[in-house]
Amino acid sequence: MSVEDNVNYRRLLLALLLILFSLGGAWAEGPFFSKKFYGYTALGASGWLFSEAYAARQDANDAYGRYKRAETRGDVQIFYDESRRFDTRVVVMGVLGVGALTWSVRLLRGEERKQLPPPPSLKIKGVDIDIGGDFLGRRVQMILKKDF
Repeated sequence: MSVEDNVNYRRLLLALLLILFSLGGAWAEGPFFSKKFYGYTALGASGWLFSEAYAARQDANDAYGRYKRAETRGDVQIFYDESRRFDTRVVVMGVLGVGALTWSVRLLRGEERKQLPPPPSLKIKGVDIDIGGDFLGRRVQMILKKDF
């Protein structure tokens, strides 16, 4: 494993942490936990991932060129493996970039949390009806109480 591989693994780990950071805070409350903040964070992460995919694509093209120009059997195998490794990195970074971009669009276009209305309570001559449940999920629970 070369020094370049260690740097690239650190970059990949940093990208994954940025994406997980933007996913985790989208439901929290507070000034730094708004959907827009995390949407822009995910958008920046997607841009960085796409730039890494582009750089890996350039490296893969260079490795493929060296593969075609190689003269010995050992060099052919080394450059072929290097080209495949960069191609795999292009796919991984591209997929992560698309995922981060999709998530950032979802966060930036999403609506803020809705405030729930107070649960209604009805009183009809001798009968008390308590209505509860999840209004956003469209589930309703009714409890009838007889007060005679």
